[in-house]
Amino acid sequence: MILVRFGIEFEESVFEKILKILKECEGKEVKVEDLLKLCFEHEIKSSDYLFLVLQELSSAKLIESSKGSIKVGNIPQEFIEKIKENLKERIKRVKKVFVTPLEVAKFYQCPRRLWLEKIVVSKQEKEKVGKVWDGEAVHLAVKLMIENMQKEKDENFLILTASEEAIKKYEGMIQLEKKTLEDFLRKFLELIKDENFVSLYSERTIESLKEGIIGSIDVIGFKENEVVPIEIKYAAFKGKLKKEHLLQSVGESMLAGSYFRKTVRYSYLVYFQTNSLIKIEMNENLVRQFSNLKKQMQKLYSTGRIPPKSKLPNYVKRVCQGCHVRKACENIEFWKKAPKKY
Repeated sequence: MILVRFGIEFEESVFEKILKILKECEGKEVKVEDLLKLCFEHEIKSSDYLFLVLQELSSAKLIESSKGSIKVGNIPQEFIEKIKENLKERIKRVKKVFVTPLEVAKFYQCPRRLWLEKIVVSKQEKEKVGKVWDGEAVHLAVKLMIENMQKEKDENFLILTASEEAIKKYEGMIQLEKKTLEDFLRKFLELIKDENFVSLYSERTIESLKEGIIGSIDVIGFKENEVVPIEIKYAAFKGKLKKEHLLQSVGESMLAGSYFRKTVRYSYLVYFQTNSLIKIEMNENLVRQFSNLKKQMQKLYSTGRIPPKSKLPNYVKRVCQGCHVRKACENIEFWKKAPKKY
């Protein structure tokens, strides 16, 4: 389980990766866009770290910048230690509560459930066999397929192998049929082809120090000038988009846009059970809704009070029925109604 994160810690390994990338670019003019892609490929979670380093280098006149590009000069070894110490101090001052797009979506559904999961860390009663693990198997199969696409050109073999490995890992825990999973992967592969992505990455964690958001995006597709986040839901699409799914997708688009310093125009939601594809067009109103909920959620973490239960219509069926911390919530309600003796 990922617990709530307050502030950030300086990661020396991240600093070293960025310095290595910049040292390899010494004497060359490089596009900032290419630097961001290199950082992403080296699994540097936040591009904010890159820009903090570039600010330090710029102050020391060790880089020249023009529109969309920089020229990296020779970085003296003795200056590297100075940059490191400056970054440590700057990062220490970041005191934000970091939340994920999924947590904001859960907060919208039920503030108390999220509080019990992430703050109180209540015991979660997960099913031993069923949909939760079916969903895990689907996500693993997609991840394996994308990771092997570059080295394996036989699409049928790619799909069969990814399905077999995912089914094998969750054997005895899932009710998912292998053929159903294979059919989904074929449909997903069609989406990838239709979009003409230049490259694809699966389950990459991204964080924005500025926004206080962190999250793992199921799939990120790159085009020539666009970034497209794709979220996979094991659920069925029944004609109306759930607000919590929309909010998660918006948050992931904000994360991707923050990392690559560009506007994400749209994202996709893919529903496994109905093989449905929903295109989410980003706009200022959606960003505002997500940001307002995020602020409410971050404020809640600092109050120390027990949050209310969900206020959504028909919440017992929509939220409580499959809730992993339902027993803890019921105990709170029992405690609130019990007679108080003084």
